[in-house]
Amino acid sequence: PTEENIIETLYNDPINRNKDIVYFYNILQAQESASAIAIDGRWGSGKTFFVRQTKMVINALNPSSTIDEETKAKATVRLLFSENDEENENYDDCNLAIYYDAWENDNDTEPVLSLIYEITKQLSVDFSLSDISVVKTAGAIIEAISGHNINGIKDALTSEDPFKKFKEEKDVEQKSKDFFASILVERGNRLIIFIDELDRCKPTFAVHLLEQIKHYIFDDRITFVFSINLEQLQHTIKQYYGADFDSCRYLD
Repeated sequence: PTEENIIETLYNDPINRNKDIVYFYNILQAQESASAIAIDGRWGSGKTFFVRQTKMVINALNPSSTIDEETKAKATVRLLFSENDEENENYDDCNLAIYYDAWENDNDTEPVLSLIYEITKQLSVDFSLSDISVVKTAGAIIEAISGHNINGIKDALTSEDPFKKFKEEKDVEQKSKDFFASILVERGNRLIIFIDELDRCKPTFAVHLLEQIKHYIFDDRITFVFSINLEQLQHTIKQYYGADFDSCRYLD
């Protein structure tokens, strides 16, 4: 799914899938609170191409996107969002979309850190980030979650208030909200995060990513889309928690 192939297939629709992309786009548009959606399919069934196409459409329809006008037009002109041509021409929204390949990152010890990095990197490329506070807030989240600032921890432990550092870590949820608020201000109403290939990852990484998303990135303005084989992911969860663990209930 190179960018060129994604655009060409949206324009020419060689496998008659554009109607499914529009249908799924409308589902995403209908989300009004924190949500997680699973696109369930066998390996090799085309999930990655489908979500990469959807990501392109979402960003092409966002007026804040820096995607060039020719690309925007080619990616969306053949998509029929409404039977009314005039409505269809004016159809746009302010959603932002990020694609994260979990399998490419499963050597990372803290999954959420690579996810936040990917969000910052992709939005920096595709959108004009005039407020550098987005990057600063991301750094604060990374430090709070990972404790990578060893000197900071050492200073905290030898200070008059040795629990200062740990109090700061309790603020990580608020820091996450600040991070996404900074991203969405004037750039979009909702962030769509596509998580791909999670079912291929090492069990430790897959479980940690799911649990860190739940704890740190739960926000009414964010929709997560997991393109996965649910049966395989359930096996992955059982490898982490044990064969008798109810992985189906866990994923629910």
